Amino acid sequence: MFRTSLYLVVFLAGLFAACWIGVGYIGSNPVGFAVALVIAACYTAGGVELFRYRQATAGLGHALADVSAAEQDLGAWLQRVPASLRNAVRLRVDGERVALPAPVLTPYLVGLLVLLGMLGTLLGMMATLRGTGLALESATDLQAIRGSLGAPVEGLAVAFGTSIAGVATSAMLGLLSALCRRERLQTVQQLDARVATDLHPHSQAWQRSETFRLAQAQAALMPALVERLQAMTAAIEQQSLQANQQLLSSQETFHAKADAEHVRLAGAVELALKDSIAASARAVGEALQPIMDSTLRGIAAETTALQRGVGDAVQRQLEGLNAGFEASRAASADSWNSAIAAQQQTNLALTTDLRAALE
Repeated sequence: MFRTSLYLVVFLAGLFAACWIGVGYIGSNPVGFAVALVIAACYTAGGVELFRYRQATAGLGHALADVSAAEQDLGAWLQRVPASLRNAVRLRVDGERVALPAPVLTPYLVGLLVLLGMLGTLLGMMATLRGTGLALESATDLQAIRGSLGAPVEGLAVAFGTSIAGVATSAMLGLLSALCRRERLQTVQQLDARVATDLHPHSQAWQRSETFRLAQAQAALMPALVERLQAMTAAIEQQSLQANQQLLSSQETFHAKADAEHVRLAGAVELALKDSIAASARAVGEALQPIMDSTLRGIAAETTALQRGVGDAVQRQLEGLNAGFEASRAASADSWNSAIAAQQQTNLALTTDLRAALE
């Protein structure tokens, strides 16, 4: 509570200085009022940045106050850390020496406030000197010159008010920045202490050491494990041999029984097939006997009729052939007789001619 009040008092002191100087310029020095207003705006911007900076620091402090939750779930605990610091805090928990984010505008604004005060002073001096020159040019007697110099000197005193405002706000903003950085440094020291104790199991160094320790423990257990594996291998081999022997004996017994069963089954099947075939043959013979008798009678009748028809046809064919042969024989005999008679006549004529030629 005291620390918060201190920050508030310091901030209000600087803001009061800028506002007091600016109020003094209202209606008399517009340039000084504008410079004082700019100084107050820059000072307020720096104060807002430092306020957010303190809020992030306070959020980190609250998260560190309940760091026991990080032992079970680091991710859930990091969600309680302000977003601007979350990544840096996670890296520091991992063991990396990463600096937490610092104010960016405040260091620049501390110097800018002084420069703005000096700018207001220079602008006031320029206006004062210009007014002094114009007054001296228009003065004709000593009293007028003294009056002309008095007003610019008073204006010169007023012109230095912006420098006062700039220096005061710069000093207060720098003090606030130093107080905030000190508070952040204390919080970072608490974070480092927590990282070395409660958050150490989440660091990469601790994980590497645990991995190395587990590797050593595993290496120490390897001889016993090898012995157990060898014993288990021997037991498995013995069991395999016994199982193979039992399997072979069981297979031999099974094959013997199977052969006997096959022989018995084959005999039974053969006997059943013989009986079935004989019965089937008898049944088929009995069923086909009437059909065969009627079929044979039909075939015999048809065969007799066919033989009779074939005999008649053959007889008719033979009679036709005999008639043809007789006609052919008679024609051949007539032809031979005619040929013989012609040949005899020819021979007789040749003989007569030959005889006549010889005589």
